[in-house]
Amino acid sequence: MIKLTDVAHVNLNVTDVKRSEKFYTEILGFHVSGRAEGRIVWMNMGEFRDGDNLAFHDVALYEVPHGLPENARKMAGLNHAAFRLRSAEEVDQAAEFLKSKDVKVLKGPLTHSEDMDRYLYFEDPDGNVLELVASTLPGYPEKYLRAARSEKEAGRS
Repeated sequence: MIKLTDVAHVNLNVTDVKRSEKFYTEILGFHVSGRAEGRIVWMNMGEFRDGDNLAFHDVALYEVPHGLPENARKMAGLNHAAFRLRSAEEVDQAAEFLKSKDVKVLKGPLTHSEDMDRYLYFEDPDGNVLELVASTLPGYPEKYLRAARSEKEAGRS
């Protein structure tokens, strides 16, 4: 079995890379880490230093000629990408912010019954579905990690 350590990044197809870059930087706060002009934008959440000329990224936007088909949500493929916020209150505040920017909010803010995450679903300019989540569980995530994972993250392995 392959032992994955993390999700490295998500690449999304968009029809207008400049418009999408503006959305992901101005609405969601991503930082541009590199570009292939007019074709690809690599972005991260600001955790990497500037000046290395490396496109370290959490999200990449690839310009494609065609948008999503009308029945895209009923076809195999990426259902949505989710990004974690620090608190349930931030999810609620994000809902108001997105609405003030005329972003199409699909559902929420509500709380998932399966993991108690406060959530909000919305669309980017191309209709890609995004989710913002924050745990409502006390002690999350430390209280819920396997012992080996907790020790590794604490630098004890």
